[in-house]
Amino acid sequence: MRTEAKGYFLKEYGSWSVLVIAFLVGIGVSRGFTWLVFPLFLALGMLINSKQAFTKWLRKKGDQRSFFIFIGQIAAATVILVAVFGGDVPRLLPLLAIPAAYLLMNRFAGEHFLLTELLGFALLSLAAVLAKFLITNGLDVRLFVAVALYFTAGVFKIKAVLFRKSMDRVLTVLYVLFAAVIYRGFHLPLLLLLPLLENLVAAVTLYKVRLQTTGWIEVAKSLAFLLLMLLYY
Repeated sequence: MRTEAKGYFLKEYGSWSVLVIAFLVGIGVSRGFTWLVFPLFLALGMLINSKQAFTKWLRKKGDQRSFFIFIGQIAAATVILVAVFGGDVPRLLPLLAIPAAYLLMNRFAGEHFLLTELLGFALLSLAAVLAKFLITNGLDVRLFVAVALYFTAGVFKIKAVLFRKSMDRVLTVLYVLFAAVIYRGFHLPLLLLLPLLENLVAAVTLYKVRLQTTGWIEVAKSLAFLLLMLLYY
């Protein structure tokens, strides 16, 4: 039974680290705190973890166990979210467009399709928005743009490092420039994108390190982004 339970735990540690950092960003820039952040994080964790059961269900048609585990996690997380946000839930409903788009792309295009991966990181970035909304009762679009653009940039960098294709390298550089332009448009400090300089170095040089080392580099960059957000957002 314990082994079966482990089979429904999402082992994408990169996704978990992004969720944690984004959530901490939301709390940090709020300049406040409430104990309700703990059940909120639990609910978000359940929603992210439900991807494992969802993926199992897609890969094995007729797998009712995985389907009901997926639905069960979604239902439990929804109950917690409703309890946490109460009457403010209707204001958050437009945000459902992102998880809905992600699930649809995952279902019809696959989890490794570029747009699916971008939507996945955008979905994780909502943790910052929800954490700040809980504390300040304000939906911060600029915060979502800042966090989502930073984390989605990693999709292009990882592809460039893994596949070493010229197009992926060019897209990595162009996306960082695109992020800088959008940051200027939203009056966000470009200093927040400082960790993405490593993306440019990786795309240009294709320096070789172990995959595990690449993961730790991304974690270190995310922590630097968190610090920069706390100081300059």
